[in-house]
Amino acid sequence: MSSKGAVLVVENELFMREAVEDILDAVGLEVISTEDGHEGIAAYLSNQDKIDLVILDMKLPGMDGVETLRMLRTINPFVKVLIASGYDEHEVRRRLKEQQTVSILKKPYSADALISTVEKIMVTTKPQK
Repeated sequence: MSSKGAVLVVENELFMREAVEDILDAVGLEVISTEDGHEGIAAYLSNQDKIDLVILDMKLPGMDGVETLRMLRTINPFVKVLIASGYDEHEVRRRLKEQQTVSILKKPYSADALISTVEKIMVTTKPQK
């Protein structure tokens, strides 16, 4: 089966990262995953031509989610990002105040919520090729 798109997952918790990989893979998405912001930036630089969406945790070791998002936006101001965070949405938006609008999915979330959110973002924001 051909991929419906590619998603970069930046998540430091192994269980969450593997669960997200499995869920997205099951619906036909190619998944590239990393465990911290530095690896996420490197993976994005290597694969930005095929990555349709970045799922980004806010609480990462070293470079946190806020700094990772800033770096991603420096590379590509139009990168599509889904923040997956246990923080309250208002707190996330406060921390990202100078960033462009991002989508937020509150942890813990269900597989259905993840799939529907990812599909909505990818369908409504798929770049023209």
